[in-house]
Amino acid sequence: MTTTLRPHRNGTTATAPDAPTFDLEPPVGGGRSRWPEVTVGMLIIGLFALAGGWLYSNAADAEPVLALRNDIERGHVITTNDLRVVEIGSEGTVNLIPSGDPGRIVGQVALTDLSAGTLATNDLFAPAAQIAAGTGVIGLALDPGEYPTLSLRPGDVVRVVATGAGAEQEVLAEQAEIVDVAAIGVQSQLFVSLLMTTEQTDAVATASADDRVRLIQVGGE
Repeated sequence: MTTTLRPHRNGTTATAPDAPTFDLEPPVGGGRSRWPEVTVGMLIIGLFALAGGWLYSNAADAEPVLALRNDIERGHVITTNDLRVVEIGSEGTVNLIPSGDPGRIVGQVALTDLSAGTLATNDLFAPAAQIAAGTGVIGLALDPGEYPTLSLRPGDVVRVVATGAGAEQEVLAEQAEIVDVAAIGVQSQLFVSLLMTTEQTDAVATASADDRVRLIQVGGE
């Protein structure tokens, strides 16, 4: 603070205090810049905006498809209670079954054991065999060499033959449809259920009792 000399009425001078003054200039080198905090905040806001845009884009592109609600076993006939709806990216739905089209697999049988959550595709299921009048189903316990491949599955068609002495063999059923296949024992044995006419089942049962039945996989009609 400074003082100023002021004249008295008698001609003398006296000192009087000046009005206080304030220094409004910012201090030099005495403060800390807040730009780092501002920059970090802007980066965080930007990241949240990008994440929100990504989530919105994925949600917009998701397609509802069918998946299995529970574990099911091979040969199980699919019902609507076995199915649930899930959403996945639209680019991966080419071979999947849309949620609005369960009729494509309801009533069909599972071709293999399937876990809950498995996305439904046409190649996992096949039409269930229908036993009409004049037809029957026969089950055969077969050892390796008596069936053509371990990959037999419901819906495949086989020729059933009975082996004889030497190279002789008899065709018992030209085309029989496989209804079910199950592994038995520990020596790659299979239990195969076949759909054919009742006359053919009688002949196959007789040959099977003598352990003479062999299956040959053929193309279906």
